[in-house]
Amino acid sequence: MTTAGLARLLLLAATALALAACGETSSAGTGTKTPTAAPSPTLDPQALAAAWQKKGASEVPPDSLHQVNMTGIEVVNQTGGAVSEADARRWAESYLRSVGYEFWAWNHQQDQFLLLGGLSRVPRTAFNGDLTTIAAARAANMRIEVNRLQIRRFVLRAVPESQKDLYTRFGYVWTPYTFYLDQVGPSDLYWLDAQGQRVANKAHVAAGIARPELVGGQLSTDPLMGDVWSQDSDFDCSDSASRERFGALCNP
Repeated sequence: MTTAGLARLLLLAATALALAACGETSSAGTGTKTPTAAPSPTLDPQALAAAWQKKGASEVPPDSLHQVNMTGIEVVNQTGGAVSEADARRWAESYLRSVGYEFWAWNHQQDQFLLLGGLSRVPRTAFNGDLTTIAAARAANMRIEVNRLQIRRFVLRAVPESQKDLYTRFGYVWTPYTFYLDQVGPSDLYWLDAQGQRVANKAHVAAGIARPELVGGQLSTDPLMGDVWSQDSDFDCSDSASRERFGALCNP
């Protein structure tokens, strides 16, 4: 997550109401929890810990992160058939899995995992906001508790190749497709003291406030995490400059 994208702090609420379809085609979430694609064979605890350490994690993430829940989340495919409905949904599910690992890392101050875990090809840029807040909390002897925005729709859109230079200018990797994330508050980023008490709220988005984003990337299948979305760009569509740069890509 970038500094500009910090406001997204997403809460993927299972009770989100499905919106009316917008665009060419759409599919609504069924509520089924989707397991990771082609996970690696079960490893003994020592080997598993060693495998995660190679990704920069000092602890093993919970198995629950392998699953995602699309309840109440709509997938809208606006690629004109260039991407199949099945792939659009698979990509959306992979994004939820990816962001689940991202927020596990953020809440557990696993900054090395954010850098080495394989969740982005440009992690220092894509997760700049996460890394900056982890460093600030650590310097103050605090821990972090991040609550995430509520995603209501994934809208898959093609990104013109003519915008490659724009992505490069911001330190990102251009990809042919991006998700427009229709998402709203509430969300918060708390600092916690040694006793786990909340002592400061460093970022707050009120309930119902829109914080749409453009998150470009590509599907990546990881031997430990399964299908994840490599977060290779992240722009805040609530920002007027982003709306001017990207035009229809940032439209609701």
